[in-house]
Amino acid sequence: MFPGKLFVVGGFDGSHALRCVEVYDPAKNEWRMLGSMTSARSNAGLAMLNGVLCAVGGFDGNEFLNTMEVYDPENNEWSPFIEALTKN
Repeated sequence: MFPGKLFVVGGFDGSHALRCVEVYDPAKNEWRMLGSMTSARSNAGLAMLNGVLCAVGGFDGNEFLNTMEVYDPENNEWSPFIEALTKN
């Protein structure tokens, strides 16, 4: 779905955690904004699982998150993953 692309998700601007998502295409030397995540996250994990882009955990500026959300490229939207993650 996104072979050879680089993703930058969330982050921290010095005051707030961010929801923005950008993708870089090195073949075109081009950055593009994607739909924003449902939760602001800094230090989140990002993985492509079975062709689905997933953002996991992170910090929202107040607390550490134990949630996950997935990206739908057809609608350019993120949605919460239904099952909550638990700390082990």
